[in-house]
Amino acid sequence: LRTTVATPPAWLSPRTKRQSQGFSLVEILMAIVLIAILSTIAITQFIGFVKDARISVTKDRMDQIKKAIKGDPKLIANGQYVSPGYEAQMGSMPTNLDQLVSCATCTAYNYYTKVGWRGPYLSNVTGWNQDAWGTAFALNNSSNGNITSYGPDKASGGGDDIVVSF
Repeated sequence: LRTTVATPPAWLSPRTKRQSQGFSLVEILMAIVLIAILSTIAITQFIGFVKDARISVTKDRMDQIKKAIKGDPKLIANGQYVSPGYEAQMGSMPTNLDQLVSCATCTAYNYYTKVGWRGPYLSNVTGWNQDAWGTAFALNNSSNGNITSYGPDKASGGGDDIVVSF
């Protein structure tokens, strides 16, 4: 029997084997560049997600304030509104948002006439009267009122204001 030993190809010398055990500088730099690109994309997506979440929280708070002022027409029991709101019970719009939580100068609610302050209309949890950026809501209490959040720039105008009308 004759056995032959396979000899490695000439292009794969022992020195080449030693050199191919690690990564070259170019390979490491390419991996770093790829990780940087993916991180940049992920961060911009996350920033957009945070902004969208703040806008959603702000709109939700504004809708709660709107329901506290105007009432919730969907809540009816025995043919009467269960949640008529500040305006229906007081006969006018609040002069400021704090009157939805406490009102020392308002007349007490009269069960016979169904007129007077019957609050609090909102929970007095910290930040209820602020948007998600920490800025107080602005109330326009005219007959066609609205609530305004100045948005991320915290200044009136600029195209990022959020307005809920009622």
